[in-house]
Amino acid sequence: MSIISRDAVASLMEEAAEKLILPRFQKLQAGDISTKSSATDYVTIADQEAEEWLTPRLGKLVDCPVIGEEAVASNPALRDLAGEGMVWTVDPVDGTANFVEGNDRFCVMISLAENGVPLQSWIWMPLQRELYYAAAGEGAHLLTAGISSALRAVATTTDLASILGGGSAKGLVDPLKSVIQKRLRAMPNHRSIGCAGVQGALLASGKDEFMAHGRCTPWDHAPVDLLCREAGCHAGMVGDGSAYHTANHGPFMVAANKAIWDYLADNLWADCRGDLLK
Repeated sequence: MSIISRDAVASLMEEAAEKLILPRFQKLQAGDISTKSSATDYVTIADQEAEEWLTPRLGKLVDCPVIGEEAVASNPALRDLAGEGMVWTVDPVDGTANFVEGNDRFCVMISLAENGVPLQSWIWMPLQRELYYAAAGEGAHLLTAGISSALRAVATTTDLASILGGGSAKGLVDPLKSVIQKRLRAMPNHRSIGCAGVQGALLASGKDEFMAHGRCTPWDHAPVDLLCREAGCHAGMVGDGSAYHTANHGPFMVAANKAIWDYLADNLWADCRGDLLK
């Protein structure tokens, strides 16, 4: 269900990246980088300036709250608005640690949601100049050089123990955090990407088969949830399997199909799901 023009938002994302993000790529100075919740939770001048630039412009397209990652870091109460009415979500540089390290696994993410349900999703890969876009009920698409291709998730193996994908226990607390970290590392084809948007794009494109995160946020997971579901993936909250909602905080998973999702729920999260409902 498209509410706003795909290209109107895509143009803003591209402009923000060209003006404020890419000029800093591999050129960050020490004073351009700081941390938030931990020593590895980075924020850069590119994150801050891109979100500040995007926020008023999105508000002109649809006049509603903008739930940006950096704005919430400064004013946590802003996140409380995420699940009511129309809202924008913005992750100005998803994969900030990768951006700081100078590797290309980062993107810009925006979604438009209503009462907690994502309606439209944009993931812009500025170095690759690729746009991943989805609208509820309209499918998921990759746009490259003006050419649109439909996306479809694919499970590449019937051996569920060998599924390919990424996961993170970030947001969990011990002892559960250590348990999930150990199980993730024991998976033969687990890889750490460090960027929810890149993971979501791989899933929607049929190149990965799962992603599991210990904590969901509106700016990280609203765009990924919609893109992947529109590509045919199964997504849900780990604790009870319910649909993603922008007000949610707990562990979240996406898989190429429900069989993989159920396998992970029964194995990766074995004996833990009940604790998540407390």
